[in-house]
Amino acid sequence: MGAETKQCVTTTTARSEKFLDWDDARDLGPILERVRPFTMVPAESLVELSRVARAVLTYGIPGAFVECGVWRGGSSFLMAETLRQSGARDRKVWLFDSYEGLPPPREIDGQKAFEYSRNTGSPWYHDNCSASLELVQNAATELGLSSYTEFVKGWFDQTLVPNRDRIGPIAILRIDADWYDSVRGCLESLYDQVVEGGFVIFDDYYTFDGCAIAVHEFLGKRGLAHQIENVIGKWEGAEYCQSALFRKGGGTWRWLDQCYRTAQELASVIPPGETLILADDGALGGDLAIGRRAIPFIERDGQYWGPPPDGETAVLELERLRLAGANFIAFGWPALWWLDHYGELREHLNSTSRRVLENDRLMIFDLRPSSPSLSVGETRASEK
Repeated sequence: MGAETKQCVTTTTARSEKFLDWDDARDLGPILERVRPFTMVPAESLVELSRVARAVLTYGIPGAFVECGVWRGGSSFLMAETLRQSGARDRKVWLFDSYEGLPPPREIDGQKAFEYSRNTGSPWYHDNCSASLELVQNAATELGLSSYTEFVKGWFDQTLVPNRDRIGPIAILRIDADWYDSVRGCLESLYDQVVEGGFVIFDDYYTFDGCAIAVHEFLGKRGLAHQIENVIGKWEGAEYCQSALFRKGGGTWRWLDQCYRTAQELASVIPPGETLILADDGALGGDLAIGRRAIPFIERDGQYWGPPPDGETAVLELERLRLAGANFIAFGWPALWWLDHYGELREHLNSTSRRVLENDRLMIFDLRPSSPSLSVGETRASEK
């Protein structure tokens, strides 16, 4: 199997049903409007942060939300509002900051860092990103988020390590610390507390050289192969890399997102309580079909046994499982190639079953013999 073969199965705490529609950002408008005065983070990165937070709650990934470098608190408030909406009371958002602005950059931070520090008249300077602790705490109170937030004032090298035990496990570590020393210090101090499947987000990875160097030096020193993923934004119509993240173990964020979308589509077609055959080349797992009984294809003693040796065997196995009570077969994207490779299986399904969903991630057939036939055009699901 490839590196990403276990991501739809998340061994964590209980899932939340609140944000099973985390891809639907229509309700984010009012939230973004509330936090906009307290952040310089672009809209696309805020939306992605909200989606990550909702994913953490949906899949029950345990741990606190921690932000290092908060300015006026907007990104932290977005995460806190997500907690409030979900009804979660077992975790908080930690806001670490000097609340006195940024320290001076060093040569390793790059030319852009020095240009920022010198350009005190820039609309992005904001008194060297300074906002008092009282101002940020008052904003949390005004937004009704005080009970979801914990503030720690001071330089990172003086505050992170002494508070590690208080923080406990971390589900999201968002680092908006600009310079090399700060980013490296945050990783050295808190990375080990990020749980398996948790997220580390870097606001300045594409902005200041020191941030990117700190990330790669830390990963290289530890021998960690986390894959950096970017968040794409738009500036005057042109796309650009806005921020970055990686997922600590459990594969990438994009893989988890793909699994989520696939699970949503499967749930839209196959009713709860149904038995389905899941052809996924052993990559996705039963968590894709929550509330339904998923039988791996092909299987022995309930376990995935590998791809069929030939099309005839695939048809025989399909019919065996159909007679045992399976009413659907779902092909996840890791196994869509089967339908090209096993011609007998494809023809058998097309002649005996009804295709009820087809897109780049998933193809589902209704195996019940009484189902009326529909054309492929009528069954193609639109991509999100």
